[in-house]
Amino acid sequence: MDAKLEEPGGRPVMSRIDYPKEMAKPLLPLREVMEQTGDHTAVQALTDLISKAEMKHLTIAFCGHFSAGKSSLINSLCGKRVLPSSPVPTSANVVSIRNGEPKAIIHTTSNVSADNGPETLEVSPEELEVYCKNGGAYSSIEVWDDIPLLKDDAVLLDTPGVDSTDRGHSLATHSALHLADVVFYVMDYNHVQSETNLSFAKSLSDWGKPLFLIVNQIDKYRERELSFDQYVEGVEAIFTAWEVRYDGLLFTSLRDKEHRYNQWALLPELIGQMMEEKEGLIKHSLASSASHITEQHLARQAEKREEEENSLLEEIGGKEGIERLERELALIDQQAADLRSLPSRAREKFRAELEPLLSNANLTPADIRTSAAAYLESRKPGFRVGLLFSGGKTEQEKQRRVSELARLLQDQTSGQVEVHIRTMLRQLGESHQLWGTQWEQALNMELPAVDEALLEMKRSASAEVSPEYVLQYSKDLRGEIETRYRRSAMMLADRILEALGSQGEAALQALDASRAALLAQSAAAARYTALQRSAAAEAAGLRSLLPHAGPLPSGLLPEVQGPHVPAHGPGEAPGPHAGTSASVAAQPQTPEAQPPQRIAAAVVPGPSAAAGAERRRRLDAAAARLEAAAALVEPYPAMGSAVRDLRARAASLAGGTFTLALFGAFSAGKSSFANALLGEDVLPVSPHPTTAAINRIMAPAGGAEHGTARVRMKTRDAFQEDLAYSFRLLGLGEPETEWQKRVQSLSPQDVHPAGRPHYSFLQAAAAGWEETADQLGQDVLVDLNGYRNFVANEKKSCFVDSIDLYYSCDVTEQGIVLVDTPGADSVNARHTGVTFNYMKNADALIFVTYYNHAFSQGDRQFLNQLGRVKDSSAMDQMFFVVNASDLSSSEEELEQVLDHVSTQLRSNGIRAPRLFPVSSLQAMEGKMSGDTNMLEQSGFIRFEEEFNRFAGKELADLAVGGASEEMARVIQRLKKRAEDAAQGEESLQRRRDELETIQGQSRQRIQRLADRSMKEELSQETAELLFHVRQRLAYRLGLFMAEAFHPSVLREDRGNLKTVFAACGRELLRMIAIELEQELLATTLRLEQAGQTWLMKQVTECIDEVRQLSGGVDVSLPLNQRWSTPVLEEVRLEEPSGWKSYWSYFRNPKQFFEGDGRQRLQEALDPVLKQMIIEVLPAAQNKLIQFYDNQLEQSLLHQSRQLEERLDEAVSGLHDMLTSGIPVGEWESLAVQLEQIERG
Repeated sequence: MDAKLEEPGGRPVMSRIDYPKEMAKPLLPLREVMEQTGDHTAVQALTDLISKAEMKHLTIAFCGHFSAGKSSLINSLCGKRVLPSSPVPTSANVVSIRNGEPKAIIHTTSNVSADNGPETLEVSPEELEVYCKNGGAYSSIEVWDDIPLLKDDAVLLDTPGVDSTDRGHSLATHSALHLADVVFYVMDYNHVQSETNLSFAKSLSDWGKPLFLIVNQIDKYRERELSFDQYVEGVEAIFTAWEVRYDGLLFTSLRDKEHRYNQWALLPELIGQMMEEKEGLIKHSLASSASHITEQHLARQAEKREEEENSLLEEIGGKEGIERLERELALIDQQAADLRSLPSRAREKFRAELEPLLSNANLTPADIRTSAAAYLESRKPGFRVGLLFSGGKTEQEKQRRVSELARLLQDQTSGQVEVHIRTMLRQLGESHQLWGTQWEQALNMELPAVDEALLEMKRSASAEVSPEYVLQYSKDLRGEIETRYRRSAMMLADRILEALGSQGEAALQALDASRAALLAQSAAAARYTALQRSAAAEAAGLRSLLPHAGPLPSGLLPEVQGPHVPAHGPGEAPGPHAGTSASVAAQPQTPEAQPPQRIAAAVVPGPSAAAGAERRRRLDAAAARLEAAAALVEPYPAMGSAVRDLRARAASLAGGTFTLALFGAFSAGKSSFANALLGEDVLPVSPHPTTAAINRIMAPAGGAEHGTARVRMKTRDAFQEDLAYSFRLLGLGEPETEWQKRVQSLSPQDVHPAGRPHYSFLQAAAAGWEETADQLGQDVLVDLNGYRNFVANEKKSCFVDSIDLYYSCDVTEQGIVLVDTPGADSVNARHTGVTFNYMKNADALIFVTYYNHAFSQGDRQFLNQLGRVKDSSAMDQMFFVVNASDLSSSEEELEQVLDHVSTQLRSNGIRAPRLFPVSSLQAMEGKMSGDTNMLEQSGFIRFEEEFNRFAGKELADLAVGGASEEMARVIQRLKKRAEDAAQGEESLQRRRDELETIQGQSRQRIQRLADRSMKEELSQETAELLFHVRQRLAYRLGLFMAEAFHPSVLREDRGNLKTVFAACGRELLRMIAIELEQELLATTLRLEQAGQTWLMKQVTECIDEVRQLSGGVDVSLPLNQRWSTPVLEEVRLEEPSGWKSYWSYFRNPKQFFEGDGRQRLQEALDPVLKQMIIEVLPAAQNKLIQFYDNQLEQSLLHQSRQLEERLDEAVSGLHDMLTSGIPVGEWESLAVQLEQIERG
């Protein structure tokens, strides 16, 4: 009787005439076994498969990131809006879509009945959106609508985003895939290479289901960024590196159906062709899913055994203990067997040596045969010797002849046989420590002798004595001697070996005792081994029940051609692209690294141009006023220092630049934002990550021409340091001579996600080494094409230290230097000092994040540092940009995203951020095309207005205010000169004499300023700051642990988990090292502030005392000296014993994350990591104290010299007044003229 069939969810299925029993039949015994084991999950999954076989629907699943457009693709396939779609997650559970009368059935997770299964709700399609979002309350959703594409043959599955943080969403996606016959994996054009995409696609590939990759939203592609060929090659290369096997690669856009690379129209055709082959696809899918369900069942069974197995392993001493126990038992068994078999083996060996000895012995040579013949003659009847008295003589002759023969034969036997047998028997006994006097005596007594009886015994009385008989007789003698010696030798050998056996019994008893002790210890091992054998038998039994799941038969899947271009634009040529599983379609080759097109007539002059011009005008005007003032007072020697101060300030304003630094992750769109700001396509933009270096874009200067770049290559030592760092981070040890081969053997699956930039760096370095190595340490001058190639081509950019691009446009001609920094997640992010100096010294900072992607761990560490810099800065010069705001579908949705980003910024130490949503794409297109509406819509105008208000007003006010302060100081000095001149000659003479008298006292006071030291306070302040650094790091260790040892990384499908575990450990050390470096750099800010405050206090006190001593002489001077940042050593935390000793805390992902594994690991690592931090800090502390003590010493010396100079000027000025007779009015007139210049 057939088993009762059920649909998914446990609902009975009506019998159908076309039920393909051959598909479901192999699954029935498999389900029965699963039922017996109590695995309800596997039973339900197999029941679903059996029902699926009965339904005969081709199930096509769509998976991917939440923002990739899965639901929109499905709606387009259906020809109507069946599912809700939005850039925020919409599908929180699995939705199945069929052709039929419009309705929706919701299966709830509550009120589940054992008999009827889960409760169901039937709703209209219009009410579906709320159910799709509330995944926790519903197990699955089924939708029917008028969808001609599906006919009655297919079902579409929409799954939750694979990047969801909700574990339930991930489980829902994976649980639905066992029903899928074909999987379409959908990716966003800009984020194909995300680790989530690659990892999930790899798991789908390993499953064995037909897999098609869809790169959606290709309307984001811009030909000016890179050729489509290059983009496709990059996509194919990364999936090849991850060993993802797929059956087709499609590029689609729903926004721009006419896009020339759009393969959207191919998708419904593919589905239609698959439906025609559905029986073969379903059959293959059932076999693949059954295999996968079985493997998951076996994994769950292993989890059930795990606690007992781990307990047994702990008792045994780990798997190494089992192996050791097995080795020792095997060794004892072998030793016992050897002891038992030793006598027989020794006997066989002895006999094997004895036989050739006897058989090869020459016992009857010619002289003995002659003697034997004489002996035989003497035994013939009638033998007589002589005639007289012959009787006595004859007997004597007979005796002589037999004695002679016996002697000769004995001597021959002794030499040929006996002496060797004696040696062999001695060796036998001695080799087993058994030989002694008694055995020598036994040899003498028991070895046979050749006697007359032997000679007589072998003689035949009836034989006729003839040469032939003499030979036969000799042979018979030889045979008898051999037999006697063989028998005696073997008897003696057996007696020796019998003694050996007795001796071996004692050794056997000792071995048996040892074996019994080991067996007593191996009860746990026997139980563990039994569990393992039982599990292996169960696995073999289940796998034997599985239907055959070999490779997919050819012809079942349609071939997919590459994107086809119907027509070529000007200057384009068709180029082949290697398709994934099919023939190749022609497509254009875009010339590599085309220079940006400068369409000046179309560019919309945004507010930046006017604001920049106003800023420049104000600064130039202030510089001109300062220069005019300097020229006015230059003829007066007493104003020499004033002239120098005025002209130094004027030069900084007139020739000064404005540094604008861009920060953010590689995928945030920093380069596209920079291009929008510049108003031209200057920086190369790519959807693929590159190894970025510092890029500075500035107006041509120093003879450099527009559109040229100076590429500063890394030195060979610097490159080797980067290489070694990446090698260590990826667990490759130290790079050797043939490091390229080591890199090529590295699998990306063994790399922690945070290590991906280092993996890419090594791959690029290995690929570009031969071409670029000779340029290391050089400055390379290139044109714009060469510049774009150095930036966009990772095989070149990985060798670049920094690039200065000289480019003339509205922004750079205002004196703005735009700095594009490496992403917070790039390989160069470890050079924290370079980035920190831009944070500290740039006039403005812009952090760019992407519209629908959360901050990475690197971003968060970076933002924490920005927060520290902001807290130490007197002015808020930071701007935060949410790029790609055009992806939002409504204002409400955009506000939600901005609120989310604001919350994230605040949680990372950025309070009250200036936040701007922009679309660089729209801004660029609006500027280039002259479309003011698009430019307004991009949000860029609001950003530029606020930015230009800051740059043109706040910063300009600060600079112009400084100029005004400088003018005010000079005017005050002129007025003081006028006051002095008004006193009259007698008063001036007295005043000069007083100053000359107290000048020495003032100099002594100034000298005491130069001799002051803050070292003690500095040491105390540094120690206190580093104590708090240590505390903060200790507090955050748990957070770093959670980031490094993350469930998304330590997954069962990641392959060798021991390798991944070690990679997590190295990532933990990297994060701590980066954080410690960031903290140390932030400490330099606090120490600089403390030092500057102390310095200002000392100088101010000195000025006040000198002023009091001198009766009001003005010796004031500017105190805005800027200090450099110390170059700190890179923090390197040594790897603790390769993480092997910590592996025991990890049994499997469930135990580690849901049990106490990670907590126990943290408890074990906590003291080790804290000690590492403690050991690093003393060297840093000494470096900081030494550096800032030296800074203060130099600053005090500089300030004291300036004070002395001003004091000398005051005295010489009074002298000049007496000698030159400059009237009061002239000084007053100069002051009035400077006031008029200042007022403009």
